[in-house]
Amino acid sequence: MGRKNRRDRQQPKPVALGSSQWTEAGPRGEWTVRRLRGNDKAYVCPGCNQTIPAWTGHVVAWREDSLIASDGRRHWHTPCWQRSAHRR
Repeated sequence: MGRKNRRDRQQPKPVALGSSQWTEAGPRGEWTVRRLRGNDKAYVCPGCNQTIPAWTGHVVAWREDSLIASDGRRHWHTPCWQRSAHRR
């Protein structure tokens, strides 16, 4: 007899409402972090210096205390951001 995979119906599935944004504080200051789905542009991740291909989900982060946030925005692979020195 085949195995039946049943989801737990008591826990609701989280609803994705587009990009999410949060603030992280660490020894290198306070950072605003936003999760992106990706677009038609490729970026270079400052954590690993590898390309983030177009249409790939990733995070963008910038310092809260920067005068012009758009100048300090950096696009990161999600795992690279999670293990970066900004968070430690």
